[in-house]
Amino acid sequence: MADVKWIKITTSIFDDEKIKLIDSMPESDGIFTIWIKLLVLAGKIYDEGYIYLDENIPFTDEMLAAIFNRPLNTIRLALDVFKKFKMIEILDNNFIFISNWGKHQSLDKLEKLKDQNRKRVARHRE
Repeated sequence: MADVKWIKITTSIFDDEKIKLIDSMPESDGIFTIWIKLLVLAGKIYDEGYIYLDENIPFTDEMLAAIFNRPLNTIRLALDVFKKFKMIEILDNNFIFISNWGKHQSLDKLEKLKDQNRKRVARHRE
């Protein structure tokens, strides 16, 4: 895991058609909260949008319910909605992948910034 303490969320998130559709659902608050928690978890793991307990253990629905402190049925509903809207992919090995993670998080820019910071620190230590 990298030492990244933030994720990008666009100020136009509530203008997104998928978020608007989620907002119209009966369990909208729970589903949206789970979406944000998944994004944060992907940011903590920092593996190009993959979400897992460790590299060999995918999260189960039950694990996510415990970690997110949400009812299991709400977790399952949210994951179904996210799959339907192509916001996530559940891979054959049951790992969760956030679709378009790199695009939304500007990973190339983040890597460039980390490289610049490394060089700056190295120069400072000289």
